[in-house]
Amino acid sequence: MRGRCWIILGLFVIAGCGGSKVAPVSGTVKVNGQPLANATVVFQPSEGANPGPGSVGKTDANGRYELFGSTTNLPGASVGKHTVSITAFSGDDTVQSSAPPTADKPAAVRKSLVPEEYNAKTTLTFDVPAGGTTKADFDLTVAVPK
Repeated sequence: MRGRCWIILGLFVIAGCGGSKVAPVSGTVKVNGQPLANATVVFQPSEGANPGPGSVGKTDANGRYELFGSTTNLPGASVGKHTVSITAFSGDDTVQSSAPPTADKPAAVRKSLVPEEYNAKTTLTFDVPAGGTTKADFDLTVAVPK
């Protein structure tokens, strides 16, 4: 009886893990035509009852990024439709904003460089093809204060 339970459990694991295909994904992020450095790009699958974990990447100085699984750290993203969010902040990226302020180190104030329609209330989507892509590019339009 115990052996049969392990076999059934194994079949569930195999069936649950076999449905998701992963493909390599990379691209660029720009704001008003200029590369956006140090931005975090998150792809979250948006199809199916349990779409699974997302993928994340960080842009370099040229705005280029490559996605890696958020739970596996393996390159790529699940094939299919994704909701995409992009965040970036001004200031020193190494500053821990949760650290308590002191007289010597006042609280770090970092300004968001990307409006919420591209992150918290994102309208961005991307369909990852089965063969992957190097063209997951986003050119965000951001109003420049006068």
